[in-house]
Amino acid sequence: MKAVSLDLDGTIVDMSFANRVWLEEIPRAYSLRHGLPLEEARRVVKEEYDRVGDGRLEWYDLHYWLKRFDLGVEPQELFERSREAVRVYPEVPEVLRWLKERGYRLLLLTNAPREFASFQLRVLGLEDCFDRFFSSFSDFGKIKRSEETYLTILRECSLLPSELVHVGDHFEHDYLVPRRVGIRAFYLDRKGKTSGEFVVRDLREFRDKLANGFG
Repeated sequence: MKAVSLDLDGTIVDMSFANRVWLEEIPRAYSLRHGLPLEEARRVVKEEYDRVGDGRLEWYDLHYWLKRFDLGVEPQELFERSREAVRVYPEVPEVLRWLKERGYRLLLLTNAPREFASFQLRVLGLEDCFDRFFSSFSDFGKIKRSEETYLTILRECSLLPSELVHVGDHFEHDYLVPRRVGIRAFYLDRKGKTSGEFVVRDLREFRDKLANGFG
């Protein structure tokens, strides 16, 4: 095993920042722009999100939504308003150090647009922790439910499937899809609703699995 790839939202950072941007700041901007009460704006925005759904690329595209809702704001403005909501899971720095010390190449793989993910990494000072950073949306025009995303990363990093292990909190995108192309994957279930040999509760448990020979 030569490399470890990690998801971002729900794996390295909690969902506070994403929720703040998508569920608070965008509805607030919609409310101000279109003269609606905030609760009504939240309802309209949520209905539009649901209409598109997370299986389509547009769902992840902040610029698409800012234009669709005619909000007249830039992404960076929403990010700055949400800065204090960027939160790393407590075990992350320790586990990243452990992986680095043992010579693993560290890859970051997220569905989030690059500017969305980069802002969080800058706030947390984690930009230099990863050898490669991939936004499946920005770099490949795909989401992680596509097997081609993982195959492209293998090619980009000159890795065989057996040389990479992936961990993330989306059962399909982070577990089922990489396993279909021969990558060993772990499903990160922080809520503890699932059990199994390749299910972990946090990244310390993932680290311990690697230390004990899994992956």
